[in-house]
Amino acid sequence: MSTGAGQPSAALALLPPAGRLERKSLSHRTGDEHTTPAIMAPPLHAALRTRAKLRGVATTRRSYAVIGDPVEHSLSPRIFSRFFAELGIDAHYTAMRTLPDELPQAIERVRRGALSGLSLTIPHKEAAVELVDAIHPAAARIGAVNCVWRTPSGHVQGFNTDAAGFRLSLEGAQIRLAAARVVLLGAGGAARAAAFATVAGGAKGLSIVNRDRERAQVLGLDLVASGRAWPEGELLRRWEGGERVAPGHSPDRALGGPSGKCFVASAPLEEESIAQALLHADILVNATSVGLGDPTADPLPAGCVLGPRLSVLDMVYRPTQTALLRRARAGGAKVIDGLWMLLHQANEQLRLWTGRMAPPSLLSELHGQLALEFA
Repeated sequence: MSTGAGQPSAALALLPPAGRLERKSLSHRTGDEHTTPAIMAPPLHAALRTRAKLRGVATTRRSYAVIGDPVEHSLSPRIFSRFFAELGIDAHYTAMRTLPDELPQAIERVRRGALSGLSLTIPHKEAAVELVDAIHPAAARIGAVNCVWRTPSGHVQGFNTDAAGFRLSLEGAQIRLAAARVVLLGAGGAARAAAFATVAGGAKGLSIVNRDRERAQVLGLDLVASGRAWPEGELLRRWEGGERVAPGHSPDRALGGPSGKCFVASAPLEEESIAQALLHADILVNATSVGLGDPTADPLPAGCVLGPRLSVLDMVYRPTQTALLRRARAGGAKVIDGLWMLLHQANEQLRLWTGRMAPPSLLSELHGQLALEFA
């Protein structure tokens, strides 16, 4: 298991410090779909609230929550409570089970100020894109929001911190995306974040493996439409056949040439095709839920070989030692458990909400404690 924590200051360029966002001019309420630039106001820091208290000015403790279904397994309340305590931030964080049809009401609670921000997990990351008032361009490209916060003016802004968490987890283990060949299992919200981070990080190739082949190909077409990826195989045939843009997305630029781009292909969830992709792979990423709560479940067919040239990141963090990671370690591969990505993406959310970040030493301490508990 990797022991490096990475450096939060090296946050993924996909998620720059608070800056311009695309504002959907309250489209969910007015039907107006046009976008205009919006400057995000900085969050109110805990230090400012502390000074206000000293001056006798009333302050309100901020409340945050993680929403999902299920959400009972989430470690986010423990992580953020520790962040707040160690950094002296006067805030509260809890978990709220939220069904899909309850998501609009949860977002509205942020808009009204009942909550200052939300972390979003399965199954809400993609649906939230259409419910926020403004969205960071990276989150818009990824098509998934896992973090929202309320501006002083009452607008709800959406971000994606999974991409930063993914890259920082690799960097903490001294694994480079640049020129790497990556095999990605999954095509959901977290997988999309990893895929966009992969092409932005300069990877040489990306094979997307998913049980739903169409969903994998839609992700591949979105990557090509971003201008940073070159389609291979069936993706190239679909692109040349006129499917230049996946439904609901717009290309950043024309296809152009392949030079300097990440070659992207999709593959079925079959032993032969996955084994072939793994032959030349440098990094394997599991972005599916296979293994969550089941230490015997393995997302890969039995015949796939995980050798010493491979680095394996499993986003599942409960248990931390999944069947996939045990298998990879037995084959000599370097392994990164899902706790690292969870901690790094949470730290990015903390930065967005408060302007503060937990130091690497705290991330390492938290990782060690949680890894022992959920091994």
